[in-house]
Amino acid sequence: MQSVSDVNQTLPTSDDEKEKFNVYSTAVHKVVVMINAGVLGLLQLTNQESSVFETHKPTLICFCLLIFFYAVLLVREAIDVRKRFGSVARLVGHTSHLLGGLAAPVLISIVSTEFAFVFLLLWLFWFSCVAYDTFKEIKINSEANSTGASQSSPV
Repeated sequence: MQSVSDVNQTLPTSDDEKEKFNVYSTAVHKVVVMINAGVLGLLQLTNQESSVFETHKPTLICFCLLIFFYAVLLVREAIDVRKRFGSVARLVGHTSHLLGGLAAPVLISIVSTEFAFVFLLLWLFWFSCVAYDTFKEIKINSEANSTGASQSSPV
């Protein structure tokens, strides 16, 4: 099965690969939502005596913006995976996962800055792994397209 990205590059994909990405993406979205909900619950327990919104307004606004972009990219990922599965859908999916994951350390920093720093280091490790995997995939696909184009065109 062939799919076409926005730049009209033909990328080989299989139904099994699409299914694996859907399972991975669904699992990551569940983890992101559970972590963010857990941190919100922790904030409710720890700061009952003062208004968290008044004391940490910029942090909460940043969290809301990250969750907004996460939700927009989540919807875009769902649309892209249904219409055409390729590098664009994967990139949008990975970006939404990373933004949703980045929202948690922002909230955790209200409760404990040390733990937020450790969580941010884990997030940076995750980001570097995802970036490496994505760039490796793009390189493999571009090499496959260049060798396929040079073999099919007569000299």
